[in-house]
Amino acid sequence: MVPESIKSAHPNKLLPRANYLLRPPASIILVGGFFIILAARLFRLTYRYAVNIFFWDQWVFNNAALFEKHSVWEMFDWQYGPHRLGLGPLISTLIEPRFDWNSRAQSFVACSIVVVAAGCALWLKKRLFGGISSYDVAIPLIYFSANQYESLFITSNLAHGPLPLLLVTLYCLAWTTPNVLLKYAIVLLLNFATIYTGFGLFLGFLTPLLLISDYRVNRRTTASMWLYSAIALLIACASLVLFFHGYTQQPAVSCFSLKLGRPLPYVWYMSILLANFFGIRSVGSFARMTGSLILLGLLWILKVTAVRISTSASELWTQNAISATLVGFVLLFSANTAFGRLCLGVSSAQASRYTNYIALGVFGGYLYLVSMTPTKIRSGLLTIAVLALLVTIPIRAEDRGTMRFFSEIKRNWKACWLAGGTIPECDKIAGYKIEPEPDTVLQQKMQFLKEHRENLYSESY
Repeated sequence: MVPESIKSAHPNKLLPRANYLLRPPASIILVGGFFIILAARLFRLTYRYAVNIFFWDQWVFNNAALFEKHSVWEMFDWQYGPHRLGLGPLISTLIEPRFDWNSRAQSFVACSIVVVAAGCALWLKKRLFGGISSYDVAIPLIYFSANQYESLFITSNLAHGPLPLLLVTLYCLAWTTPNVLLKYAIVLLLNFATIYTGFGLFLGFLTPLLLISDYRVNRRTTASMWLYSAIALLIACASLVLFFHGYTQQPAVSCFSLKLGRPLPYVWYMSILLANFFGIRSVGSFARMTGSLILLGLLWILKVTAVRISTSASELWTQNAISATLVGFVLLFSANTAFGRLCLGVSSAQASRYTNYIALGVFGGYLYLVSMTPTKIRSGLLTIAVLALLVTIPIRAEDRGTMRFFSEIKRNWKACWLAGGTIPECDKIAGYKIEPEPDTVLQQKMQFLKEHRENLYSESY
């Protein structure tokens, strides 16, 4: 029997609430309207630009679940580049055979995962602060950014973007569970799955720190809690160690070097990464300065929340811990991306596929602003944050052009191939190779798809 003190040792009384600009019913309608409209836009973009043919990395990482036969653990443990695929191949194996591995269907699955993640983010905010305010339009603006198009319908990879977005959000939501033992069980399970899924791996470095802090601040006065905390800490550390078992260095860019350069270029890279989320499509001084201010803001939030979770009462610990987790996660991701991709130039920081990860840090910053006091400062900063996010709604012309460019490449290549063209002929007609591997490998995979009537040979769409 679990002692009652352990079941309710961490009550979910998290204050203060953000001010309401509108009454709760009106706020719910406003936030719901933004949620529906922006989610519908993502599905509309997917409907318009997704094409039923694998493209580039999809031809390679689908070896884990489609082109080769592997066990469940082998698929989960599959390393592709710097990360593993985790839940990506498992979900694909469950869903995509029903649609004959149709690439358009996969893109709609990716969109659906983002929508679920956004719903969980709203639920998380409500659990932390007790209600939905008009400021919460920020949440669909963050999660439904059109800038994430690459991870949805250009080179859709559930493990690199959509699933980490959902898993990290669920992980934070798990920390609000009142029952301590159930909370630890869910947190550790999600931590394990997230470490293995894309760049969610950085969560593995934060979980042990959260468990230690939780015990020191909230648990050490509770009988027998030291044992549960010690076991949880051991499992969290073991999960991270297991990830690196058999891990090989696969930087995915030929110019990568382990040798560190001057620090300032890495700072600029991280700044461009953050500024790009807010629609600043530039690598010049304005983007660097704006991104640097955002970076400084996130560092300051991390410092403040880290101090608070080492001293604050249990009522506020979860609130600060979640903000610290989200902001710490995006700072680790941004620093790693700068280290691994700086050799490609700072313009590579504007890649669409990073959007899902940056969204988590922006959400963490938003939750911190909601928790601030005094009220006038909180309201002013929240207003500025929402206005900055509203600016991101229009789709930039260059992004729309990129969507159209790759959609046409895939359509032209597919039409050429189904008309009887050869791989070199279709590459020339499309003006782009669709697979990074040799033509002989692509020929074999095309034959496999033809025999099984899958992907571009399917009739699902």
